[in-house]
Formats: sequence, C-alpha cells, structure tokens
Amino acid sequence: MGGVFNTMSEIPVYDLSEILKDYYKITWETYTFSSAKKDKFCVYPIYKSYSNILFIMEKSDILGGIIESIIVLSLKNGKVEQTINYKLKNKIFRIIFFDEEKFTLIGYTTSLINTKFGELKIFSIDLIKKEEKLMYSFIVELSGLNENEEALIPFTIYVLALNKRYIMLVNIDINFKNKSAFIVDLYNKSEFYLDPSITDNHSIFEISFAEIKKFKNRDYLFIKTGRISSDEKRYYFNLGKDIINKIETLLIIPCEELIQDLNSGVKPVLSKYLVDKVEYSETLSFLHYGKLNYGFFYSIKNYSQYIDFPSIPYVKENFLTNITDIFSFDLETKKCTYIGSLPLPSEKIRPVYREDNRYFLLYSSFHTYLLPIKNLFIKHYIGTNEISFFELPINIPAKELIEEFYFLKNFSIVITVNPEEKYMCVYSLNNNMPIGKIKYMDEFFSLIVNPETDELNAIIIYPRFLIKCDS
Repeated sequence: MGGVFNTMSEIPVYDLSEILKDYYKITWETYTFSSAKKDKFCVYPIYKSYSNILFIMEKSDILGGIIESIIVLSLKNGKVEQTINYKLKNKIFRIIFFDEEKFTLIGYTTSLINTKFGELKIFSIDLIKKEEKLMYSFIVELSGLNENEEALIPFTIYVLALNKRYIMLVNIDINFKNKSAFIVDLYNKSEFYLDPSITDNHSIFEISFAEIKKFKNRDYLFIKTGRISSDEKRYYFNLGKDIINKIETLLIIPCEELIQDLNSGVKPVLSKYLVDKVEYSETLSFLHYGKLNYGFFYSIKNYSQYIDFPSIPYVKENFLTNITDIFSFDLETKKCTYIGSLPLPSEKIRPVYREDNRYFLLYSSFHTYLLPIKNLFIKHYIGTNEISFFELPINIPAKELIEEFYFLKNFSIVITVNPEEKYMCVYSLNNNMPIGKIKYMDEFFSLIVNPETDELNAIIIYPRFLIKCDS
C-alpha cells in the first residue's frame, strides 16, 4: 500500500499499511469523481510533535467531512513504540486539542435543530479508556432559514482550544441572529464574553484565519482578519471598485495571558494584541517559514515551525507602490522590525528560509536561453539583496520538478514531482541519494522533527484516500 522507500536511509521510514489493512487505497480521481455508494475516507495528519503524530480518517458526508477514526503513532528513539487506532462513537467534525500525556482529545460537532436554532457540542475523547464524554453544549439562535431549505448544512463557527480547559468560540455565520465572541470554561461551564472590537469599524467577526502555535513552551493564538484574499483585494483595488471588507489585521495573543486576565476579572481588549493593520490599498498576511508548515485552518496546537525563534515574519503589500515589505514581530518584546522589501505580490514570495537570523528566498537559476539549470539556485537575502548560489549535490531527472526544500540540523531534503508519471520523490542532500518515491496525489508523507534540536526523527508515509474492504 505504501510508497517505495530506501530502507538503508539513516532516517527511519514508516507507513500506515499495516494499520489500515482493512481498507483499500483508492486514487484521487476515484475519491473525487466516483459515484460509488461505498464510504470513502480521506487520511491526513493534524498534529505532530517529536514524540507523537495524530492522523484522522475523515468520511465524506452531506454535511462535509465527519471524522471516522483517530490514529496515533508514538515514537521514541526513532521507533514506533505505540499505535492507537480508535473509531469514534459520535459524529465529530474537528479535533481541536490533543493532550499527549493523557492521550485525550477535544473535538466538536455542529448541527441544526430546526430553521431557528443550531447546536454546538464539545466532546472529550479518552483514547486509552476508549470513552467519549459530552463536555459542553451551546444553543445559537439563527435569523431564520427558508422553510424550504435543506436543514442539514451546519452553521459556521470558529472553535479554538486555548488549553484543555478554556475554549474560544467566535460566531461568524451570516445566519446568526446575534454574533458573539466568548471563552468557555469547560470545567465549571462558565462563559466569558469578549468585546469583539479590534479597531474602529472592524471586529473579530471578520476573522479569516486562526491557529494556535507553541514557542518556547508557550501557546499563542494567531489571528488574521479580513474576509477577502490578497489577490482579490488587489484586483478590485486596481479596478477602482469599492468593497465592504477593506480592513485587515494580524493579532498574536498569548493564551496564558488571556486566561489569566479572565480569571482576574479583567475583560480582555483585543486591540492590545494587534500586530499590524491595513486599509484598502494594502494587504497583510503571516509569512510561512519555509521549513515545515504544520497545522491548517484553525488547527489544534502543535510545535513551532520556527523552532525556538521568537520573531514571527509577516508581509505587507502596497498596491500603489507594488512593493511587499517584510517585517518580524518579536513575541518577547512585542515590537515589529522591518526586514526588507521585494517587488513581488505577497503570495508570490513564499516560502522564506532562515539562515543565522537572516531570511532568504530560493530562485531557480536560468541561463541566456531561459532554460533552467536544475541543480543551481540563487539565494536572495531579504533586506540586503545580497545574492549567493546554492548548488544541489545530486542530479535530478529531467522530468522531475523541484517542489520544496527542507533544511534541518541533521538532514536536508529536496522534494520533486513528476507530473507526467504522477509520482513524488524524496531526496537526501546529506548522502546525495533518493530516499523514496510515492504516488503523486494518492499518497503523501509527513516529517517528524524534534523542536528542541531541529533534527529530523522520522518520515511517515500514508495513503490519502481509502474505502472499506468488503467483509
């Protein structure tokens, strides 16, 4: 079932073949376009640390994705010490917290009671005891759906675990009668309502991205507001067309500080955590550091992709000058520092790599006939515009396109894609050899990195799409 990997590699490689032996692997085309009535499952990781990786199996449903099973691989000294495969009893839409010490999860589901009311339920899931417990339920009043509409699609709400006790909820659905932002104490069932205002005429209800990340053993809530993408905003601005959602903001909230304020009776002020703000002629976004992008849209907490680096890079693009400025926000001093500028749209400069506190981009090198030299890259240092060259110590086949680099302390990896033959290859730059090959779109891999040492511990390969075997 798994891809072909070199067993002689110094980095351990595992796949989920044995764990998922009761399922058939199917192709992306079958999963997406097949009209077969069999249950189809999507597999992907939602949490990684140097000791555990948490996968979910998500089943297609009229409501969207419903999590069918939880798979946990526990690693120690480069070996899988424990495997948990647990099938959920309740219909859980999303997992928002994982306690690695007790192997417990927090997840939630949303449903419509009728055309006027909806309900959110938060469950705790004990993977060792195989128990699920309802922790909290919340009824929301809707503005009233059309009686002829299908009352099956759940409403939209952001649910974020600040820790295993405190959950932040932001109601953003257009059908809510009254929008609200509040924090729930799961232990005593109390609710703390927040002032949603961030700046004048802009509130948390314009949230478009939220994620919790860990830096130096402290959790931070990253929030981006502004309900329009940068390319759309640029397009409408250049047309001279007016839009409603003009303002964008970035916020970074220390979770522990927010909880301490609540327990002290201090009502949190969101503007206190404002990193930056732009109007119509600019756009903002956090800059994904080009090593490992852990997490996803309002994900559960996981270890930092910046690896003990407390300055968080972000970009601000100006549509008038066509320049993108790059800044860093220091989590300790809470000050912004200008790094440099690039004449590129903000979404075109990712990923960015770091080398001894300096940021750089990697460009493909071209000769005079505009044909790429595949093993030579330009390193463009932001701020100084210094240029140096990076030469691959390995020859990549002509049909393979370089997808990404991972520069880790003990291991450097380059990922390639062959779009014609539909496979991906993983190459080691340490010993100049291929580590393995997986089927493009049908399989994928995940890297396990120790956040304290910045070292690669293992590679996990897994099938993306499955169906249940016939009994």
